[in-house]
Amino acid sequence: MTWYSINEALNRIKVRDGLIKSIVNGYDEVVQFICSLAMQEKKKRKRPCIFSFDGFTGVNWESIIKDVKKSLGAQNINVEFIQISSCLKAPLEIEKMVKHCLTNDSYFGYVYEGKLDDFFRLSNVRELRRKFIKYRTQKTSVSLPDIIICYGDGSVLPLLRDCYDKVFYVDITRETFVRRVEEENILPIGSKKGDISSRLRDKRFNYVDLQVLKLHKRYVLKCIDYYIENNSSENLILLPRQTYEQILGIIAQYPFRLKPVYMPGVWGGQEMKRIRGLPKSMINCSFALEVIPHLQGIRIAIGDTQIEVPFYNLLWAEPVKVMSKNGFKKFKGYFPITLNYDDTVQGGNLAIQNHPNGTYLRRCFNERMRRDESYYVVKTYPGAKTYHGLKEGTDLDELRKLAIRAEKEGIPFDYDQYIDSIKSKEGDLFLIPAGTVHASGANQLVLEIDTDPSKTSAEYTFHLYDYLRPNLDGSMRGIHIKHYLNVLKSYRKTNWVTAHLRQSQRVIRKGKGWAEYLIGKLREMYYEIHRLEFTKKIEDNTSGKFHILTLVVGESVIIKSQKYPERQCKLSFTETIIIPACLGNYIVINRGKKPCKMTKALLK
Repeated sequence: MTWYSINEALNRIKVRDGLIKSIVNGYDEVVQFICSLAMQEKKKRKRPCIFSFDGFTGVNWESIIKDVKKSLGAQNINVEFIQISSCLKAPLEIEKMVKHCLTNDSYFGYVYEGKLDDFFRLSNVRELRRKFIKYRTQKTSVSLPDIIICYGDGSVLPLLRDCYDKVFYVDITRETFVRRVEEENILPIGSKKGDISSRLRDKRFNYVDLQVLKLHKRYVLKCIDYYIENNSSENLILLPRQTYEQILGIIAQYPFRLKPVYMPGVWGGQEMKRIRGLPKSMINCSFALEVIPHLQGIRIAIGDTQIEVPFYNLLWAEPVKVMSKNGFKKFKGYFPITLNYDDTVQGGNLAIQNHPNGTYLRRCFNERMRRDESYYVVKTYPGAKTYHGLKEGTDLDELRKLAIRAEKEGIPFDYDQYIDSIKSKEGDLFLIPAGTVHASGANQLVLEIDTDPSKTSAEYTFHLYDYLRPNLDGSMRGIHIKHYLNVLKSYRKTNWVTAHLRQSQRVIRKGKGWAEYLIGKLREMYYEIHRLEFTKKIEDNTSGKFHILTLVVGESVIIKSQKYPERQCKLSFTETIIIPACLGNYIVINRGKKPCKMTKALLK
């Protein structure tokens, strides 16, 4: 699936001049810095020095190493390069090791439980370690290289960590990774061209490679000397470890936005393209990701330099500031709430679908927790409606047979006879706990507020019926009738849904020109949803919990800390911001002429 983005959501922070001066910005400048450091290390140690360049799959190692080699050679520095991939197990051995994660289900996978170390042959790694130790115990001579650089994904394996004099980590965001997979045909660890189909490749990345690479990165970031940002193929930005950690420590005390990502789809609409000024080349926008932490990055301006790091880098570095100690501990280092827009304006219905509970996800896919959703209706146009629950009297066996016939024989059926729907109004909230049949109808812009159970990018949206539509690439849309029926709560029909899942708002607090309402809360859902309404301003306090605010009515606002007013961020219509748990008292100021409304999602 193609991802689109534009230059938005830039978070500006105030830092001391010394921090700014420590950043090396520019491809040639970073290469020269590395070469100068190598010469200094060689002179200081009077023996071959050993550098490691670890990083994420998708980094253009060939280009970086080629330029470093050229620069060192021009200065008569004798360098030996070692690709850590030379220590990998044979492709067939790796394939056998991960096969169960790819063949357990025709559509989904099973999250791999091991580590990146599993992909390497232990005897090869031990031999490399012996080689490094030998270099470290010998003085420089004509027969020895001046510098040894071990590079590639996994070069800082635990068995090799203490062999290195300097450790660099070259990082990219998930968006950059996806783009390079499409453009440069990046392959899974140990694979070769022709070994794997594109569909199986994507499953392998999601359920295996990205899982072990993320765990490995979290380990390496604790022991780096330098962090290198490589989201642009034409640029590198180098930060000393102390600078990198200080920047994340500062942004964790600000209200901040994640960089939105936009995706087209078969049912996608045109509203977000209009609101956000998205490229005309986009056929439509089905999803607009606002807070999908494992898929998004955070853009930070430090002086004249702009860097973009994956959101989880921030969460790993500053878990207590962002989520609070209790929140981070409860969810074991995972950010549990997600937000995205479903845009069906001038588009079509989403598939008739439901989502699994935590027990089912753990048993079938080795995922972490249940998937619950909520639809908040932001904009509606004529004909807008939302599907929510089964109709009274629905014959499930009959519905199952019709769905199977549609999938196998391509015969449509009248789903409106079985799935209840109501006309949507702006400001409606539909609570959708796991197991509830639902779908957003055409001609509305819906803000989805969910719990995300996925360690992968799998949505675990089980489709019963998708109107016999093909994807944009011509392949048929996935239908998952068995999963759908396994997790369906069949008692959630019209009367039950109306009584339990369409709640009336309740005043929490109010004052002159402002009020806060509770608009959605269920025992089984981890989060609750409030709405802030105000004409000029409203004050709030995180009280040790992170808040996620979205401007759903109004032109623009400024959110800033009461104690440190410089810690602020501007928000425009439809945009979303994360208020870290540590911010405490903050104020939201209306910058437009019309009254404002904001949704507030927070953990219960």
